[in-house]
Amino acid sequence: MAIYKRGNIYWCEWEIGGKRTRETTGTSDKAAAQEWHDRRRAEIWRISKLGDARSITWDEAAVEWITEHGQYKKSFESDRQRLALLTEHLTGQPITKISTDKLLELRKLILKDRKPATANRYLALASAILNYARGKGHNDSVPKIPYMPEKRERFRWLTRDKACDLIAELPEHLAALTRFALATGLRRANITGLTWHNVDTERGIAWVWPDESKSGKPIAVPLNGDALVVLQTRRGIDARYVFTYRGQPIYHTTTAAWHKALIRANIDPGLTFHDLRHTWASWHVMGGTPLDVLRQLGGWADMTMVLRYAHLAPGYVAGYAENTALTPTIPPQHPSQNPTQ
Repeated sequence: MAIYKRGNIYWCEWEIGGKRTRETTGTSDKAAAQEWHDRRRAEIWRISKLGDARSITWDEAAVEWITEHGQYKKSFESDRQRLALLTEHLTGQPITKISTDKLLELRKLILKDRKPATANRYLALASAILNYARGKGHNDSVPKIPYMPEKRERFRWLTRDKACDLIAELPEHLAALTRFALATGLRRANITGLTWHNVDTERGIAWVWPDESKSGKPIAVPLNGDALVVLQTRRGIDARYVFTYRGQPIYHTTTAAWHKALIRANIDPGLTFHDLRHTWASWHVMGGTPLDVLRQLGGWADMTMVLRYAHLAPGYVAGYAENTALTPTIPPQHPSQNPTQ
């Protein structure tokens, strides 16, 4: 059968030159799926028999990438917003004509009101779409992507005194979120989306499921005394969500109220809610938590991100410093061990 359904979407399958091909049409309309199948089969035949790869436009490549891959990414909403700007400047252009010089022009436009790191996210999306099109046989090569060098910025974190000052200045709903973030180290989305179904106060644990975590892996979150106190104050406010404001789930945390509280607490106005996660990790390291334990608590996939905090605990490696000393250090003797006394 040339086309068939998988779920609500039609797929097509054919064999040309002994090679079997199966692709999604991206539509639930049978007539449109059949038309897509006929055009695509003819295109693949030309490529295999005549070496005639049809140059599709940026718009077609973007739609194909979204339909077959992009919409399933966790970052799709962010990608969709970036794609709008990219398409504004690349619409109608054959992908074979998109050169490094063209991407440099686009980068210059992006940098007018965005940082280099943000410009790189746009360029990475353009690269993903062009490489996907290449994999489908629409273009033979992808231009060199002109990424910008990114400055490594220091992360911000609060002392315990400053954290208390901030909590005291925040409105009740943001204060509860802040206290819970400092107690658990969870990311903003995992806190604002936390439901009572994923909390077990008797066992002192909460869960973040794979589809909710950045690493794509489940996270078991141990709840300390501070976290349990926060949960106790939230009981009975909403049947589903732990943290709400005026009867609605909370989506935004770095609000006008947040910025005003920073000013009143005399804290760097650039502090974001995510910096509370940095603060939580910093407190752990300075308190002696082993880095691998911190990795597990924070739900990081590997040690790369955790090592950003290692410098806050020089004692973690200081014991090995004497291994290269020219004169071995003699441990001090206890008075009872000194034969002269």
